Amino acid sequence: MFGLSNDDFLHNLPEKEALTLLIDCFRMRVEDEYAFAGNTIGIYNGEKPLPPFKKFLSLAESRPGLLPSWWSPEKRRECERLAVNAEWSNINGAVEKSDIQDHYNDNMMPMKLRILGEKIYGKGFT
Repeated sequence: MFGLSNDDFLHNLPEKEALTLLIDCFRMRVEDEYAFAGNTIGIYNGEKPLPPFKKFLSLAESRPGLLPSWWSPEKRRECERLAVNAEWSNINGAVEKSDIQDHYNDNMMPMKLRILGEKIYGKGFT
């Protein structure tokens, strides 16, 4: 579904786009946890968002075949830097479904990110 059935959603994308989608997947998940389950994570808890983002990346790394073959410790560090320095994909800022739809010009992108998040976390939001 949406290119996510084989866990290769990120594999054929340019590296920067794949990193950005990983970051936005985390941002969407944090928003959903807050909006639908009342769970506060990172910025929604008044805490620095980098520690939970690092945990998210560790979970992604633990899922066989989910990350592209070019993924490495260096690419992980690049993703972490991008997550706190990027103008758009910045874990220090909240994001809503409509923001994701507008940014990607894709009404289904929030669903794609949610499915990717479920693959990473092993479950839907709680």
